[in-house]
Amino acid sequence: MPEQIPGSEDLRAYVTKPLLDRITDQAIDSDYKAAAERREPSEEESTRRRRPGLWAMVVVGLFALLATTAAVQTSRNEDVRQTSRQVLVDRIEQRQDRIAELHQEISELGEGNQSRETTLNALGQRAEAASSTAAATAEETGFAPVTGSGIRITIDNAADGSEGGTVRDYDLAVIVNGLWQAGATAVAVDGQRVTPRSGVITSGAALRMNDVSLSPPYEVSAIGDTRTLAARFAETVSGAMIHTTTQDYGMPYKVENIDRLTLPAAPPDLLELTHLGIDREDKGSKASEKPTAKTDEDKQEKSEGDREE
Repeated sequence: MPEQIPGSEDLRAYVTKPLLDRITDQAIDSDYKAAAERREPSEEESTRRRRPGLWAMVVVGLFALLATTAAVQTSRNEDVRQTSRQVLVDRIEQRQDRIAELHQEISELGEGNQSRETTLNALGQRAEAASSTAAATAEETGFAPVTGSGIRITIDNAADGSEGGTVRDYDLAVIVNGLWQAGATAVAVDGQRVTPRSGVITSGAALRMNDVSLSPPYEVSAIGDTRTLAARFAETVSGAMIHTTTQDYGMPYKVENIDRLTLPAAPPDLLELTHLGIDREDKGSKASEKPTAKTDEDKQEKSEGDREE
């Protein structure tokens, strides 16, 4: 029902107005009224609307406090970061200084290694030269095996068994000396290398060299130039002497060129030097004595004398 009854004219229109339109108009009017009431704030609502300003100030204050706290914390964090950064920078500088020292040490070690390498190369060259010299000396002195071309001289006792036709230590010594004079670089008798300490000696009925017994026919091998060694040996006094001896007593004698000869090394025992000590009492008496050297002519005369006897 409406809050007030309309006048006579309005009552007629009100009564004659269809019910559906009346309900619709009243519903719309009520809605507009309610909306209008909501638009007009009451006193309580006005008070409530004024309160948000205070709340805003509180919120702003809190926000300012949070911002200040954040700023302080950020400043502290910045200080920490700056300190950490400085520490890292110091560490980096220390590492760089250490790296520079290591580089300097590496450079010095490299220079030292290069100097030592140069010294080592020089010592290696000297050692190689000394080794070559030692090898050459060993070949020349007979304490190392040698291989090369040369000649072989074969001499044997006479077939009739005469005393003069027997090969003696002197005969082999004459052949060896003649080969040295002819230019031989290495000599061996029956496989025994001739050295400065070697010598052919007579031991009873046998000949010995380097403490090894020799047996006929005796072979004297020499390394040298096959084109000239035999001819030069024949031209020496020793060569002529042995040729005459073999012809006179009928001793088999042959000289031949060999394309490849291998002469063994002398026994290593010959490298051990031995000597006799001299007592002090005997020094005075022995000091006046002088060694005498026998020449080939003396040996030859003795040998010829023995053969004649």
